[in-house]
Amino acid sequence: MFNYIKTFLNRGNRRTALAKKNIAAMFFLKGISVLCTLLIVPLTIDYVSQYEYGIWLTISSLVAWLSFFDLGISNGLRNKFIEAIEKKKHKLAKIYVSTAYTIISVIICTTWAVAVIAAFFIDWCNILNAEPSLSKELLWTIIIVISNFSILFVLGINRSLLNAIQKPAIASAFDTATQALLCVVLFLLTRFTEGSLTNLAFAMGGTSLLVLVISNTWTFSRILRQYRPSLRLVRFRMAKGIVSIGVLFFLIQIISIIFYQTNNLIISHFIGPDEVVVYNIAYKYMQILSMIFAILIAPFWSAYAEAYINGDYQWMRHTTKKLIQIVGFIAFLGLIMTAVSQWFYHIWLNDSVKVPLTITILVFAFHICTIWSTLWTQILCGFGKIRLQTICSTLCCVSYLPMGILGCKLYGLTGLLTASLVSFAFFTSWFGIIQVKKLINRTATGIWNK
Repeated sequence: MFNYIKTFLNRGNRRTALAKKNIAAMFFLKGISVLCTLLIVPLTIDYVSQYEYGIWLTISSLVAWLSFFDLGISNGLRNKFIEAIEKKKHKLAKIYVSTAYTIISVIICTTWAVAVIAAFFIDWCNILNAEPSLSKELLWTIIIVISNFSILFVLGINRSLLNAIQKPAIASAFDTATQALLCVVLFLLTRFTEGSLTNLAFAMGGTSLLVLVISNTWTFSRILRQYRPSLRLVRFRMAKGIVSIGVLFFLIQIISIIFYQTNNLIISHFIGPDEVVVYNIAYKYMQILSMIFAILIAPFWSAYAEAYINGDYQWMRHTTKKLIQIVGFIAFLGLIMTAVSQWFYHIWLNDSVKVPLTITILVFAFHICTIWSTLWTQILCGFGKIRLQTICSTLCCVSYLPMGILGCKLYGLTGLLTASLVSFAFFTSWFGIIQVKKLINRTATGIWNK
């Protein structure tokens, strides 16, 4: 059995074999991560109540907007880093790493200072539709989350580098360690402390920070040792090469955050924090599908970038067909998950939160649309052709916000989810397959080649 598995993992060319090994390792790691994620939800609700958990989810969504200020540099770095390594320009690769770390550190420090000062002048209770008695706790929770997020943002750059050298399994190992450690910390909090949003913020931020410090120390002393950032190799003139492609990634990041992270805020403001929890329960359950696909697609951004640089179009045609088949299998798995969802919620949450089947169906449909779109956008990111993706995503976002707010006001959570599904499917589900086919067949011209 072991020899069969070993033979299967080594079958195919170097790029395919490496992708299969990463996928196999990531399935094991993500399996543990999914279990931890499922445990974290009831532990958190048990610690702070469903109402406060809804507020926590909304705060997390708001703070995620800080990632705007990355300017797409980490993703721009990834493509430039791959290109430099493939051309054996290792010093240039190190210059890119050193410059990217420095620029992002400066940007994030400035952003952190502005965000913390602004936090004191915002009526968080009004924005989050929370009780006035929570005003002080909300303020300090937000400051803690902003501070943690800012540090994690800089330290998280090494994940892009690990993905660039086609070692996403190592990045996943550290993610899994974070989730496992958080489960332990939350369990201890429920046993020895009173429910508190600030304690929750310290726990979640502290565990992530500890693991990322270890991750950076290990990766830059081992597998990325020759690319360890150095102040003496910072070249601000080289930033143009990273930022030029990074700007489009930046726009896509903004659009993604607006689309994915505003739901919690809209739900909390127009319906209430309790409904944020209902939405997130269904979302986390169906996110298992996205996590499975993320494992499978993770090695292929860098693999397609390498194949494109080397002109290996035959490999890209064959691999694309296999990936389409995988999406079909995941959709079938999602139908089974939808059918057993009510039973699963009962076992998972012991009926502490009621999630209507209609909400689960809509969230399932949205995840499948997202997975289909992500397949093509990840391949296009490998090609470095993301202008059309940016345009379509912008149209999707612009149409979604008014539709989502109106749908939420008129029909509640069902209206919001329907609006997001319609907008996403109409604007982003079709262009990727056309553009990838043109690029692989080398017939792409005009906007299709940008």
